[in-house]
Amino acid sequence: MCQIRIHLLFALIYLIFIPKLSTSLQTFPKLCDVKNFDDFLQQTGKVYTDEKERQFREAIFIGKKSLVDLGNKNAGTGGGSFRMSINPLADLTRAEVAKMTGSRISYSGEEITSKHTNFVTAKANTDNLPESVDWRQRGGVTPPDFQGFDCGSCWSFATVGALEGHLFRRTGFLVPLSTQNLVDCADEYGSMGCDGGFQEYAFEYIRDHGISLANKYPYTQMENAQCQQNETETGIQIRDYARIKPGDEQKMKEVIATLGPLACSMNAAPISFEQYMGGIYDDDECNQDDVNHSVVVVGYGTENGKDYWIIKNSYSSNWGENGFMRILRNANSFCGIASECSYPIL
Repeated sequence: MCQIRIHLLFALIYLIFIPKLSTSLQTFPKLCDVKNFDDFLQQTGKVYTDEKERQFREAIFIGKKSLVDLGNKNAGTGGGSFRMSINPLADLTRAEVAKMTGSRISYSGEEITSKHTNFVTAKANTDNLPESVDWRQRGGVTPPDFQGFDCGSCWSFATVGALEGHLFRRTGFLVPLSTQNLVDCADEYGSMGCDGGFQEYAFEYIRDHGISLANKYPYTQMENAQCQQNETETGIQIRDYARIKPGDEQKMKEVIATLGPLACSMNAAPISFEQYMGGIYDDDECNQDDVNHSVVVVGYGTENGKDYWIIKNSYSSNWGENGFMRILRNANSFCGIASECSYPIL
């Protein structure tokens, strides 16, 4: 998939300092009106004892804060439809943030999913679909969780989020499912745990082995953990899964309106994505690279003449719009959102 490009100078600086996170933050704290780097450190609880390390981090922070301030000024004068705010990712390098974008194709996974060659396409007449749908309002979406700063497990969160929504539509019960189960156990299906994976590989695993409940197999943000799934308690299983033809946003709308949420890929590389606060995301920079991140599309709508998708991210409820983002819809698969979408068949 996409490899994030890093300027040569930035890469050299990175190699010289060999920076590491100096804290063991396991949460994504909510920041409020960050004024400067000292304020940022106080609100996040991060500590940099080495002066060179601190200067390096502050330089990254200043660059991102300048982008945030400029972007918000531009939005305030009608130049954009979304706003940003400083969050705990503001002092991290592109390479470090990329650890949280884990939508990756593998050779072994593609061999397994190659049997799934057919794509579902939109019906001839879908004029009667509702103008807006939000599975959060229907009660079919669990609160956003945090995948961790060092674990590219977004693919497991996207898979689980879609399945939870479809189970809710079928049963009326919202049952949290185990993302850690997939991180630990789906490697034989092409996924690589915290090093990335793909929602279709995860659906293949669930079809064959089922998936545990979240309270029986909790998320730990750990990689290379031994699979703890009890095969005698298969948990939730699916009959199969379906893939949507790339770019078919009408089919996406149809599935979300009639069946449930979708597990999709998108490009989350831009700084404007990581620092997103609210509004309809329309930064065209996300169309310049391939998809690298998995999310759940839980609804759609229109605001001020702009169509949008509602996506659930896995950066906790302290990111974006309480853990969610609105992104342009019917805009040629904006950020690649319609390029790799699938959903479970119960």
